[in-house]
Amino acid sequence: MQPLQLLGIGAILLWSAGALVSGETECPKRPYRVVCYLASWSNYREGSGSFNISYIVPDHCTHLVYTFAGLNIGGGIDSLDYFNDINVNKGYSKVVALKEENPCLKVLLAIGGWNEGSEKYSLMAERESTREAFADQTMRYLVHYGFDGLDIDWEYPTMRGGIPEDRENFILLVQALRNKFAPRKKLLTAAISASKKIIQSAYDLPKLCEELDFINLMTYDYASEAKATLDAPLYGDSSTGETIDTTIAYVSKSGCPMNKFSLGITTHAKTYTIVPNRFMAPGIKAVGPGAPGRYTRSAGSLGYNEVCEMLKPNSTAPIQWVVKSMAQNAVKYVYRDDQWITFDGMETVGTKVKYAMDKKLGGIMFWTIDTDDFQAAGHRSTAGTTPVPTAYTTPNQERVYEQQVLVVKGNPTEEKLNEEIRKAIRALLGPEQSEQVQIHELKSEEELRRIAPGARPVGVRLVP
Repeated sequence: MQPLQLLGIGAILLWSAGALVSGETECPKRPYRVVCYLASWSNYREGSGSFNISYIVPDHCTHLVYTFAGLNIGGGIDSLDYFNDINVNKGYSKVVALKEENPCLKVLLAIGGWNEGSEKYSLMAERESTREAFADQTMRYLVHYGFDGLDIDWEYPTMRGGIPEDRENFILLVQALRNKFAPRKKLLTAAISASKKIIQSAYDLPKLCEELDFINLMTYDYASEAKATLDAPLYGDSSTGETIDTTIAYVSKSGCPMNKFSLGITTHAKTYTIVPNRFMAPGIKAVGPGAPGRYTRSAGSLGYNEVCEMLKPNSTAPIQWVVKSMAQNAVKYVYRDDQWITFDGMETVGTKVKYAMDKKLGGIMFWTIDTDDFQAAGHRSTAGTTPVPTAYTTPNQERVYEQQVLVVKGNPTEEKLNEEIRKAIRALLGPEQSEQVQIHELKSEEELRRIAPGARPVGVRLVP
């Protein structure tokens, strides 16, 4: 199977000129980061939903985060699945090996996650001795397995069995880790909630920003359980009164440099079971979570890949899905019978990437690449080829648009494919700037360099 990343990774950024040295490798200076989370358990899914690490295109991410490690009974970092991570499937070594294809890729290990809870992290962070022991053991663990850093996903300090002192203890924990990491130049990042209430209780943002290399904002999960509401609205109403824009407005007042934050974009859909009626817009009463998907098997949630399969035209189905796109909210929802689903599509991801740039954020984060449409179920053309969505340059690089060449995997003679490419370009860049983007049919990468020296391809289309 050809490795393809569509929904999220298609919104890759075009980087500016310049270089950084990573060991013996000269790496391009990148004004934006693309942080890709990988759910390590995704290879256990059945059929077309099973995700193999070999599907990852290392050039599509600046940072790859392998989830999750946890805390063992002694308060040290440890694998939560030795079979998958170390002994048999060797997930650790496989993700680190991606650096052989792209030496500039940074591979981090995440610790925590929702299922790990909060109480044992609270206990570990409460005393200096256990913080120091954790920091020392974590440093040795990362070095042993070859990771470039640690991503902390403690959900959440002061909550779910935590104590009020967690807010300060979290800072002390991060400082202990930073002291151990700095001499070895290991990265230290964190994923934090987008909820204003949780941010106020759990995080001292100004101090966190001083210690962390960057912070991944989980700017999704705004939806209600009682009503079918939008899960990741950019603007507009939500069940909590919060949106991506209100979160960004709130953290912008923290004193943190905005480039410390990565905007979270999810490849998961929020689903509901509702009582069908004439009013099917957001806000309709929910009677429970939506039906589980065939791969993720989690009530109330679907992967984008599962959504794409569901939305394939089916002439034999008695009732077709109704698809609604809310441009003002940069989110989609669909419904059929008693199922109501809200999710991000290719166009809404592009809108959110542009928003992140406009707000001068440091980049974007995808949770998770293994529920992206990696089998190309949703955007496959008639010949089975898949367009890779276009990308952005930085705002001060508009002058170089005419030097950029968009190159796409697939059959260059297909009219439908080119229409989809142009549609993606217009959605991401706007009508005026999209006219400055060239599309070329190329026989080789050498031809690309000849036509436009210094151009940055989004994908590659090799013409027979």
